[in-house]
Amino acid sequence: SAVNYARNRADVVAVSMSWGGGEFSGESTYDSYFTSPYGAAFFASSGDSGTGVQWPAVSANVVGVGGTTLKMSGNTVVSETAWSGSGGGLSKYESEPSFQSAYGIPSSNGFRGVPDVSYDADPSTGVPVYDSTPYSGQSGWFQLGGTSVGSPQWAAIRSLGTNVFDGKFYSDAKTSTSYFRDIVSGSNGSCVTYCTALVGYDYVTGLGSPLTVNF
Repeated sequence: SAVNYARNRADVVAVSMSWGGGEFSGESTYDSYFTSPYGAAFFASSGDSGTGVQWPAVSANVVGVGGTTLKMSGNTVVSETAWSGSGGGLSKYESEPSFQSAYGIPSSNGFRGVPDVSYDADPSTGVPVYDSTPYSGQSGWFQLGGTSVGSPQWAAIRSLGTNVFDGKFYSDAKTSTSYFRDIVSGSNGSCVTYCTALVGYDYVTGLGSPLTVNF
């Protein structure tokens, strides 16, 4: 109901969903909820339990956001690798969307792959969040992570420009290296094809993390 309300508002440009669950037969019948007559984009966290697919991140109408471990020195990126908790894989029910087939994601077998993109999610390298309501006896600043952090960050990037959606991501990544930091090391499980960060698209970090200034 909340998503349906948001998608029908003319003043909404992005909807962030830091929630998800296992796939289920008939999930694609809900895909229309992740469309907007006003052009809003939809983002969802891919999960924090390693390899595996979550809905709604796997919807063809949603940008699935995976996770990385980001190390900084001041304002300089030292390294960015796949976070072991990043959810990802191939859908059992959602067909491969045209933007992925045109890009050529590996070993897709005609099904939707997730995530599409990534963002810092490792709690040990996470982001500061302020909460004035006590949690476990504490309040104030916390350092938090999870792909639930990445989804609203990507929604915020979308709020800065309209060319932030899946179709544009894949076409840009196919022709340029200027938009994403390609994550090429790390894994979220013991398999290889679907659990390891690779050059180009992979099922752990998608196309990579944003080189935000270029969006």
